[in-house]
Amino acid sequence: MKLAQYLAFATVIMTLVLIAVGVLVRATGSGLGCPDWPTCHGGVVPPEHKHAMIEMSHRYTASLVGFMVIGVAALAWRHYRHVPAVFWTALLTVPLVGLQGLLGAITVVRELPPEIVATHLLTAMAVLSCQLTVAIGMYIEDPAHQKSTLVTTRAALRPAGRWALMALAWLAVTLWIGGYMTESGAATACSGWPLCNGSVLPAADDHEVTHMLHRYLAGLFVFFIAGFAFAAWRARDRVRWAPILGFAAVVLYTVQVVIGALNVWLTFPEPLTISHTVIASLVWFTLSSAALLAWYQPAAERRRIGSLARGKVPV
Repeated sequence: MKLAQYLAFATVIMTLVLIAVGVLVRATGSGLGCPDWPTCHGGVVPPEHKHAMIEMSHRYTASLVGFMVIGVAALAWRHYRHVPAVFWTALLTVPLVGLQGLLGAITVVRELPPEIVATHLLTAMAVLSCQLTVAIGMYIEDPAHQKSTLVTTRAALRPAGRWALMALAWLAVTLWIGGYMTESGAATACSGWPLCNGSVLPAADDHEVTHMLHRYLAGLFVFFIAGFAFAAWRARDRVRWAPILGFAAVVLYTVQVVIGALNVWLTFPEPLTISHTVIASLVWFTLSSAALLAWYQPAAERRRIGSLARGKVPV
């Protein structure tokens, strides 16, 4: 059981690494470093060329994450079949990772269509949330942790959890538009920040509209972050670590906005481009964790409530 928990949390970390490597591919223009798939220039080992090696590093990392996801699913079947939330999420993550690989193949074969690249990024976030569900669920369902604060303070986190869910929905749209913007060539459509070529509103140009839509969504996201942080702060008396989640979300969002501005002012240098998406994934991680900690219901509690609802006394 401990092995399952360790592997689940390791898979969460490796999924974050995979997202970072994927952004490295995009930032360095290495998406077509290997024009074929799954091989690279006809071989398993890439030629000694920068873009080919970066692209294949992403594929190798993705393969490792895929095997880890399968391993987590196997351990969930062995130890957590009595916990539907853990077992089925672990099981369904396997085809989700397969879909992610298929999207990666389509991205290469069709030479980086923006809508597929954006969907590829969003699917990676979905995999991250699924693995977080499995990891946190495995931890909570461990008999050794049944009396931990993760279980006993859940109700106090509900308001923050609601804000986290709304923020995740908004962030999903923002991420998709951002991924589309970058790959469609709209990233450099606006030469200034916060204005776009000297105007608050974009001109009648598709690239400017896409770019500014991403900015508007990112700007309005502050209301969700503020609501989440405030709700987390209000829960501080019952959940001492709740303000940490709120503070982390505020700091990450602030840094994200600053990096977004610097990207425009400095014409998207690779380190800042990579950091922009990596920090977005950390915001996603923080909000997903908060939502799960607020809403995850242990299997034993769910069965007890179900028995009471049917008028039976649980054994």
